[in-house]
Amino acid sequence: MEIYLTQAKIALLLAPLAIALLLLPFVSRQYGRFGHIGRWSGFVTAMLVLYACGVVAFTLFPLPEVTPDFCVIRQSLATPRWQPLSSIQDVIRENAGRDLPAALYSRSVLQIVFNVALFVPLGFFLRYRQGLGVARTLAISLAGSLTIELTQLTGLWGLYPCAYRLFDVDDLIINTVGAGLGWTLAGPAARLLPGPWPAPRQDLAPPTAGRLALAMLLDGVVWFFASPVFGLLSVLGYRLVTGGPMPDDALLRDILPGLSYAVIGLVIFALIPAARGDGATPGRAAVHVAVRHAVTGRPAPVLRRLTRSAAPYLALVGGAAVGGFVPVLALLAVLELERRGVMARRTRTRFITRAAARLETVRGPDHGVEVGSSSRMVEPRR
Repeated sequence: MEIYLTQAKIALLLAPLAIALLLLPFVSRQYGRFGHIGRWSGFVTAMLVLYACGVVAFTLFPLPEVTPDFCVIRQSLATPRWQPLSSIQDVIRENAGRDLPAALYSRSVLQIVFNVALFVPLGFFLRYRQGLGVARTLAISLAGSLTIELTQLTGLWGLYPCAYRLFDVDDLIINTVGAGLGWTLAGPAARLLPGPWPAPRQDLAPPTAGRLALAMLLDGVVWFFASPVFGLLSVLGYRLVTGGPMPDDALLRDILPGLSYAVIGLVIFALIPAARGDGATPGRAAVHVAVRHAVTGRPAPVLRRLTRSAAPYLALVGGAAVGGFVPVLALLAVLELERRGVMARRTRTRFITRAAARLETVRGPDHGVEVGSSSRMVEPRR
């Protein structure tokens, strides 16, 4: 039981990381397809990610330590067990002479129950969320189970010198049965639950403060994850060019972490908005928000949209050069100026949804854009 608790903790640790990495494409797809983010759709997707992390944790973790006799003590795992229904024979052999309650809690029975339960959510999600039929659901489930078994058999595809778990053909059968059960349960459950996707609606109203805050959060996530990757690639590039590792006393090693964040921040908040016609950072692009000239309604000039996008970056980087709480205070000051509309007035720009920008391009800014199904018009700010 202790090992299952450990695996559950690993799944809970992996899930926030996976959600953070998948948040930007999910948000972009929601706004692109539906014009908004559905709360229930977001919850279902988060549960799907948590389930995927659970599958990884329960099938691959805990990772064993490689010792000199690693492969010797696991020699029996090197040969796959190809005999179908051998798990049933294990149940009969282990529970010979036991009464029914004791047999139900035996290791062999619990192993079967676990393997069925492990793929029930997959079958459920494939029917409820993706709308797949039973044949495609079973095929995908079988392929997923086979991938797991091959990963175990190959020692994480060569990361370990030999297999550290047994490839059992029964796992393929039992996992697929579990997926079929989940697919069956999804039918009546779908009649009780809300739809997995939100209803599409027009996305013409000015972006809300929450939507712009989400864009900033997404930019921060990209910044946070991309900067260490850039630093790692820099270290590998140094090794490739010089033929050796970076010395511990090298100046570049000391400044590389800060330099990585500065460079990636420059790309996110300056180079990308300058290159994009809508002046959007990755986060604003994900929430389908563009920067437009407040008077003409056309794409804002490069310098003006850079001022709008790079101000938070300059506040953080400039404040970091001073140290202490200055970066936070500088960022808060920029956000307050943004909230009060000072940045919009000074740069003569405004935020607009991508759908409204397309409509303005056709109609012209003087005609405004309709919001929802009413006849109310949003007049352009002048």
